[in-house]
Amino acid sequence: MKPPTSREKVYSLLFDHSPISIPEISRVTGMNYKYVFQVVRTLRRENYITKTPSGKLVVLDRKGLIFRWAKDKEIILNSLSPVTMKLIPDYDLRDLVLFSGNSALWLLGKVISPAGGILYTSEKTFEGLLELKDPEGYPFKVYIYDDFYFKIRKELNGYYIPSWGMILADMLVQGTYTRFFDDVFETIVSTIKGEKDEKAQTFR
Repeated sequence: MKPPTSREKVYSLLFDHSPISIPEISRVTGMNYKYVFQVVRTLRRENYITKTPSGKLVVLDRKGLIFRWAKDKEIILNSLSPVTMKLIPDYDLRDLVLFSGNSALWLLGKVISPAGGILYTSEKTFEGLLELKDPEGYPFKVYIYDDFYFKIRKELNGYYIPSWGMILADMLVQGTYTRFFDDVFETIVSTIKGEKDEKAQTFR
């Protein structure tokens, strides 16, 4: 069975950018309209999202969507072969990776160490990452991942993350316990709201 990597792109845009339309998702991801429509139809049927009269998709159950995403994400990560690599998170590392899961919690100030967290790199940047290996560094799980997430990445405290929703899905896959997850979930939802409010102010 093919891992649901295409579906994950739809989740990412819905969680971070709702309200958003099917044509917008199709354009940003480069996936055909029919496929996106099918994914969206399933999510609507399961009451994770709804559609407004203007055709925008709105997330009704953010937490439920993340738990659904995490099930797919476990399949995706199990289909890949991560490399455990010791690295120091400094400026040289900044443009080569995306922090997610437990390593992103460090950027959020929720944990004191990024050790054991996920780093995503691309085929283009992986060799550069190998040159930064350091026996004194923190151990990370490094995955070679889709370039798409480097195109939509977000900056967080001087580093980059793939998307807010992916941080949460990866946390669940890595086994984060419920109370801690709820705290991070509320922080991220609040941050997304702040980003949207700031964007709305810019266009006034």
